[in-house]
Formats: sequence, structure tokens, C-alpha cells
Amino acid sequence: MDWIIANKEWFFSGAGISLIGLIYQIMKGKPEPAQALPSSPAITINNNNNNNNNNNNTESTEKAEHTTTKEAQPITKTLQDYKNETKILFIDDDTKFKVAKILSRSGWVHTKLIKDADTLDMQDIAEANILFIDVQGVGIAMGFHDEGLGLALAVKKKYPSKKVIIYSAETQGNRFHEALRKADTFLAKNAEPYEFQQIVEEYTVGSLEQK
Repeated sequence: MDWIIANKEWFFSGAGISLIGLIYQIMKGKPEPAQALPSSPAITINNNNNNNNNNNNTESTEKAEHTTTKEAQPITKTLQDYKNETKILFIDDDTKFKVAKILSRSGWVHTKLIKDADTLDMQDIAEANILFIDVQGVGIAMGFHDEGLGLALAVKKKYPSKKVIIYSAETQGNRFHEALRKADTFLAKNAEPYEFQQIVEEYTVGSLEQK
């Protein structure tokens, strides 16, 4: 301030005023200091939906694995179950053949005996699981020259999944007949009744135990 008073004459002269104007212009044209830009607000990603989806996927996978494991468990049947479900058919012209009745009394409730077969599509044959076919006196209604052997072969070819057992009272006969090779087994007609029942159990309960 003392300097301004001491040099007031020069300060208010034309040169001083020009210098002040120059300084003012310089000060006016100087860029203002840049203001800091406001910081961008933080972005928060909500992962709740993804977590929920992951949880749902995990639960679905666990549920599917549990269901698969549950379905994979074998179904256990008892001998009584097989007795109630298995259909056994005897084809024998001797309607007094006692084995069929013995099996029925033993609990194999769906055991039936017919004298002959009129057609391979008849209900008794189509529904049977196990068929016992006598060699003599049957198959005649359908015109089989080999009687029971011809009938047994035809049944086995038409229904491969059925169990076909040939039995006969004759000790002589064509031992090389194709029916004897295609049939599941054969036995003598005068075999003990329990032997017939053993065969039935072998092709029901026994077939599951062997797996």
C-alpha cells in the first residue's frame, strides 16, 4: 500500500493504467481450476436371483438323483406273489391228470387244464406264462401231424418268452424232433407231482434269484 502511495503519479499515469489492464486481462483469461467430476455411484449387482436359480438347480438335481436311486431299487416278490400272478396251462386230453389239480391246491391258483388247442391265438394260450403240453392226443384240433410236439413247437415259435414244457407217458419217440430243442424242458408224464412244481418255481421265483 505504501508503494502504491509513493508511486501514485506513475500508477495512475497512462503506462500504469495500461499495465493494470494487461494484468486484468491475463487474470481474466486464466482458466479456472478444473473441478473434480463427481464420482460415479457404485453399482451393486444383486446375485440373489442367480443364487436362487443355483439353489433350484441343485435341489432339482438332488431330487432327480433321489428319484433315480429310488426307482433303481429292485422290486422284491414273494413266492405267494408268484402263485397269485402266474398263469399255468396244461394241454392234455386226459382231463383227470392229477398234477394240474395238485398245483392248484398248492396255491398256484391260475392253473388250468384244457383238452386241446383250437388256435394259437386262443385266450388260454395267449395269457399263459407257463405251458405244459402232452405229446400224445393234443394238437389234433389244429391238424399237427406230430400232435403235441407240433403244437409245442408252434407255441414256442409264436411266443418265445413263454415257458413251454413237454411231457409224455411214452418212452419211445422222435428224440431229435425240433420241439425238444426249442422247448424249455421236458419230463415224463409219470414224474412225481413235486417235479412239475419244481419246474414252475424254477421259471418264476428261481428266474429272479439267478439274476
